Amino acid sequence: MRVELNNSDRAPAAARHALGSWLDKLDCPEPVPDDALIVVSELVTNVVRHTASDPVVIATFDDRRLRIEVHDGDPRGPVPAAGAEVGGFGLTILEHLCDAWGWEPTDFGKRVWAETRC
Repeated sequence: MRVELNNSDRAPAAARHALGSWLDKLDCPEPVPDDALIVVSELVTNVVRHTASDPVVIATFDDRRLRIEVHDGDPRGPVPAAGAEVGGFGLTILEHLCDAWGWEPTDFGKRVWAETRC
C-alpha cells in the first residue's frame, strides 16, 4: 500500500483511513490492525508537526510481518521529546506497540519505519 498525502492537519486521518482499508483485506488478528492505525497516525503527525514536506505512507505485509514506513523530505531523524513537553509521546508509543522501529536517511529526506508480527 502506498499513499501520498498533503502536509495538513487532515493527513493523519487520511493515513488511518487508507491503512485501515488496506488492513481490512489482510489476515492480521487484533490488536495489530488497531495498533497499526495508532502508529501511522503518530508517524504522519510527526511529519506534519515537524517538517514542511508532504508525508508518503508505505505499508507492506510479508511472511506475517507488517511494516509501516512514513517518508518525508526532512533529513533530520526523530528526536524523543523532553519530559516537560506537551505531547511528544509518539516515539514512546511506537516502542510499546511495535516489535521494532527506526529511521534511515533517504535520497530525498528520511523514512521512519515500524514493524510488528501478525
